[in-house]
This record gives sequence, C-alpha cells and structure tokens, in this order.
Amino acid sequence: MAMLEICEIENQWIESNKKKIALLVLLEYSYPEIVDMISNSKITEDDLLVTVEYALEFESRHWAEKAVAWIESGLNINQDIYYKLRDISTNKRDSQNLRHRSTKQANKWGRANGI
Repeated sequence: MAMLEICEIENQWIESNKKKIALLVLLEYSYPEIVDMISNSKITEDDLLVTVEYALEFESRHWAEKAVAWIESGLNINQDIYYKLRDISTNKRDSQNLRHRSTKQANKWGRANGI
C-alpha cells in the first residue's frame, strides 16, 4: 500500500471539515517522521493528540496499536489519553500485548504527573 503524502492527508482532512477520522492515516507513519512532516502544514501537535485519543477508542484496534506506538516513540500525552490507556489496560477484549503496552505508558505518565 502506497503511503499518502502529508499534503494529500491535509487536503482530505480539510475537505472533510476536519473530521478526526481523516487523520487516522497519519498513524501509519512513525511519530518522529510525522513531527517533521507536519512542520509546514496546517496539522498541529494538538491535532495529533486528538488523533491519538480518537484512535484509542476506534473500533479497529489496529489504530489503537499504532497510537500506543506513537506514545512509546515520545508523543507527550495528556490526562484524557492517560485515562484511555488505563481503560485499554483493563479491557479483556484487547490483546494482552496492547493491554500491557497501554499499562506501561499510562503508568509512566502517571508517575511523571503524580498520579
């Protein structure tokens, strides 16, 4: 599958009236790669956080796996994402791997933020 260029993703996102689903495809790239790619676009770091939060709740767990990989790669998360990671960590419908990775990242954020 050919990866879309950032300008194509950005255009689709704008044409969709900035619907969250239009940015999920960003998760196919590595987080560090995306940070560089969005530097000259209308997509912001806040948009990336919204995308990760959305991905963690999305029915297809593929996107949750990708979102956790971004967090593992250095995405600075917020409290909303922390709670979503905690939810995943206790959801037996998610894979053990995803639950453990989510737990690790939630605990890491929690310790850093006094939770």
